Amino acid sequence: MRNCGLTQGTGKAHKLAALSNFIWSSQELARRRYLDLHQHSPPTLSEAHIELIPEEVVSIDIGFRNLAFAHVSRCGRVLDWRRVELLAEANFEPWTLASVVEKFVQTELPVRPASTCTYLIEHQRFRSQGSAAVTDSVMVNNLIEALLYANLRHAGAHIVAINPMQVSTHWGLIEGRGSLSVESHQSVGDKAEPPTPQRGKARSKRSEEGHAGNVASLIARLDGILREQKQQTSTQYTLIQQALGKEPRRKRTTKAAANRDLDVLIQKGSKSLGTLRETRRRQIKKERTISIVQSWVLDSLSSSKTLTLKPGSHMKFPAAVAEMFSSEKKKDDLCDCLTQGVAWYSWQRNVVDVLDQYGSTNTTA
Repeated sequence: MRNCGLTQGTGKAHKLAALSNFIWSSQELARRRYLDLHQHSPPTLSEAHIELIPEEVVSIDIGFRNLAFAHVSRCGRVLDWRRVELLAEANFEPWTLASVVEKFVQTELPVRPASTCTYLIEHQRFRSQGSAAVTDSVMVNNLIEALLYANLRHAGAHIVAINPMQVSTHWGLIEGRGSLSVESHQSVGDKAEPPTPQRGKARSKRSEEGHAGNVASLIARLDGILREQKQQTSTQYTLIQQALGKEPRRKRTTKAAANRDLDVLIQKGSKSLGTLRETRRRQIKKERTISIVQSWVLDSLSSSKTLTLKPGSHMKFPAAVAEMFSSEKKKDDLCDCLTQGVAWYSWQRNVVDVLDQYGSTNTTA
């Protein structure tokens, strides 16, 4: 399920039911797309299943101030890729929001039929990062998400909601799966041994101080990881500018975290330490996402190399698109929508393998 981009949920029965329903719906979608494109029943199951992978995807990273989308072909060519400001500030007026989203879909977003294109929309949450509050910006983003669905469905588009956690897992951006793995940094999300039961206020206080010390040490390690990652993305940026025949206007701002004294960190208290730890995790994830995409752009700009996602599939960035990306100041939103689209294509290839192995499309229906 993870390799197909599915949320696993809990319980064996739930997983089996979800996977069974997914296989059935995927078979039907593949069959409909084949009939729309070829006007006759597929001669073999594999020929029907391959049509599940659309010719194009439009991957959308939602934001009212920084919405980004990437239009990518099945062969890996980036057809369109940009960031759009829908609103200068949060707005809850229904008429304004409806008009802005409708204009965006009609004038800027590529609109393609369901037989050849799939729209990937990052699923929004009302609460994230452990926050109890629901901010204005989060509420506006959820409204924009619903309006995008309404406009695209009216246009006959095929839409898929994407869980951003699945994308992070695919690229190894979250703890325990690569970049922030507990094996290399003993850190994020690592399950420590259960604490020894404490008695009395003195032991409780010592236990709290010990926990604060562990979190402070983790933050210090994350600071080092962040400095190294920002240095890498800065170097990649310079190489991209050179490949485009340009001198970097300025060195990419890194604002790396300074070395911290553990005693000073511990004095901040558990709540402040927890907030700082989550901030560092998000910053590292953002930098690593940018680094992934910048490596693709560099490979594409090289005359002798292309990035291989799978045999026969390569990322291709036209010069104008690469120049846009190099000059864009808000690269993280562009990178989020592109990595989402590329991950989904990879999942779809895995889905086709599953269908060929376990599925049985009724080709006479």
